Amino acid sequence: MERQDIEIFLVLAEELHFGRTADRLFLSTALVSKTIKRIERQLGVRLFDRSSRHVMLTDIGRRLRADLHPHQQGIQQALERARLARNDITGTLAVGFMSVLAGTLVVQGRHRFRAEHPQCDVRVVETQVHHFVSQLRDGTVDVLLMSLPVDEPDIRVGPVVARRNRVVVASADHRFAGMDSVSWEDLAGETLPTAVPTFPDYAVDFHAPPRTPSGRRIERFTEPVATYLEALTMVSAGRMLVLGDTQLAQYYNRPDLVYLPVHDLPPLEFALLWRTCDDDDPRIRAFVAATVAAAPRTGP
Repeated sequence: MERQDIEIFLVLAEELHFGRTADRLFLSTALVSKTIKRIERQLGVRLFDRSSRHVMLTDIGRRLRADLHPHQQGIQQALERARLARNDITGTLAVGFMSVLAGTLVVQGRHRFRAEHPQCDVRVVETQVHHFVSQLRDGTVDVLLMSLPVDEPDIRVGPVVARRNRVVVASADHRFAGMDSVSWEDLAGETLPTAVPTFPDYAVDFHAPPRTPSGRRIERFTEPVATYLEALTMVSAGRMLVLGDTQLAQYYNRPDLVYLPVHDLPPLEFALLWRTCDDDDPRIRAFVAATVAAAPRTGP
């Protein structure tokens, strides 16, 4: 018996219907019937009792099914193991994150990735604001999840996995403290952080715009800040404000600070990044797909 003959026999033994068997195997009913007759002729035994209304296994047919079924399962499992071994991903992938939200999304992606590719480990690394994308460039991480914008010729910007509305953080005694929300124009005359030199100007201007829509000046703090905690400490002291997103109120909830929506600033987007030279790395492609699939579907 050929492998297809065995499959036809086992499916018919399960369905006990020539039409359904043919549909499952994408064959013609005539071919199924012809194959069963040929098997019976070769073995010299009757495997099915057929009538115009019923198809039933004979005693010999039931014994043959019981003998063949575990062997067919073993063959299918062996073929599936070979297929997975061909496509399996091994080694270690280093994944960076910037911000608590990005860390949460990376961990969710890691769980799904490891379930799909158990032979590949994932090492999670925190990236600070002052690193920007330097840890990608020096190989510390292979993938990075952080807020946009990122516009670098050697860095690939992948899918956006989260969006959050923008907020401004002020001290509890600031003039904004009694307001429900503020506008971009309200920031005129206020002071926002100065980023470290490793942060490019286009990113600084997005996260801390130098002017309002009408052109009024927004000041910059005299000293650069490298982390969120440094910036929030200066905010608490009344030295400046910080623009961020809604995760700040969630993860840095402090009684000395207030978090107010800025209703006319574009939302903050968080995307997966990797080196353009690694576009064909199967580990990166698989991790990106897993993280996108695991990310909650939330909008601004």
